[in-house]
Amino acid sequence: MATVEWALRIVLLYDLNDTNSFLFVYFFIAQFILLSLFYRELLGYKWINFVTVGCILFFGVQYILEPHLLLKYNPVGASVAQGVIVVYALVYFYKLLSEKGELVIVNIAIFFFLLCSMLIFATGNLMVDKLISDDFAWILQDLHFIFYFIFIGLVFVEWVKNYRTISFKQV
Repeated sequence: MATVEWALRIVLLYDLNDTNSFLFVYFFIAQFILLSLFYRELLGYKWINFVTVGCILFFGVQYILEPHLLLKYNPVGASVAQGVIVVYALVYFYKLLSEKGELVIVNIAIFFFLLCSMLIFATGNLMVDKLISDDFAWILQDLHFIFYFIFIGLVFVEWVKNYRTISFKQV
């Protein structure tokens, strides 16, 4: 996300009327690959590698057949990528029914954030093409911000719960 934000700032220096939609492809594919690796490590299933490669091939074919999507928002690609990660999270929830696991709060955060994000991103081109009112677009963007804040909060709770090394008793 930091790399995409940095690239956006550079683009905005040269073209103030441009949007960051063309950077979204790099964000969602990087997010997909990193979270797939995360769930491959967490679940330990080799089939995740095949699903990940299959999805990357799907994205590649999609961008070869429709190269204009590289410069605009791609709701199908985003929905597929986030949908697969949501399925990984559901598989982890199922695995937790029979055995104890770690990073449960992070899994909950990823599941709910990506599920909500997927639904909001599905309206992305409606916002870009101005087919919905600006007020409704701002509401969706504010909701996405709220869900992202909750996501970050849950990740922080997991860190405090499991990985904090200094206790308040030591201070």
